[in-house]
Amino acid sequence: MDVPGPTPRILLYTGKGGVGKTSVAAATAALCADRGYRTLVVSTDIAHSLADALDHRVDPEPTEVTTNLWAHEPDVFFNISKYWRTIQAYFASLFSWGGLDELMAEEMTVLPGMDELGSLLWIGEHVDRGAYDVIVVDAAPTGETVRLLSLPEASRWWIERIAPIGRRVTRLGGPLLRRVIGVPVPDEGVYSAAEELLERLQYVHQLLADPERSSIRLVLNLERVAIQEAQRSFTYFHLYGYPTDLICCNRVLP
Repeated sequence: MDVPGPTPRILLYTGKGGVGKTSVAAATAALCADRGYRTLVVSTDIAHSLADALDHRVDPEPTEVTTNLWAHEPDVFFNISKYWRTIQAYFASLFSWGGLDELMAEEMTVLPGMDELGSLLWIGEHVDRGAYDVIVVDAAPTGETVRLLSLPEASRWWIERIAPIGRRVTRLGGPLLRRVIGVPVPDEGVYSAAEELLERLQYVHQLLADPERSSIRLVLNLERVAIQEAQRSFTYFHLYGYPTDLICCNRVLP
């Protein structure tokens, strides 16, 4: 495996649930570290099992496991605070205006998929920090990963078409709505935070779609369902522009 100069090599492992992708990702990270590469293995699966695979405690920030090897299991609450704080505050005020109590309003702002989304954004964060030669990603099962990696395409449409209209409507009608019915109206800070979030998604897409930097690796075992899912996933990833350079068949004994 060639590791380009200052830019880390990103290896994303995914597969049907139960095929052993976490074990393969952890083994790959351990091998890279043993070869002298500063290696980080990060889990983007909401059901973290990386600590079990490594037999080592893993924190919401990168944790040193052994020489040249770090592990990271992002925490949902930390992710929301880091990437979703401004937008969450607006939606909480909107739900409170609608009659929900403060605790329920805050709970309602935790949208499905925010944990996985925040974990995905960490990939870009680690690339920017420049502390590692290799980043191994233990991703969620293929269905969730395909949906997650399709978000940048949808976000580009929102940035180009919906956000400008929303800004104009808010500027023209926002003061009237606030005065007449008191509804909270998103200000410029909310739109800016949403655009920044979606631009970071675009950045991660560019990283993962660059075959010189990244590759997706599908893990399967010799079961018909697992093989068929891997075939579909291979097609989906290429449709979205994500390169797949390896299919790993696990649990094959010599």
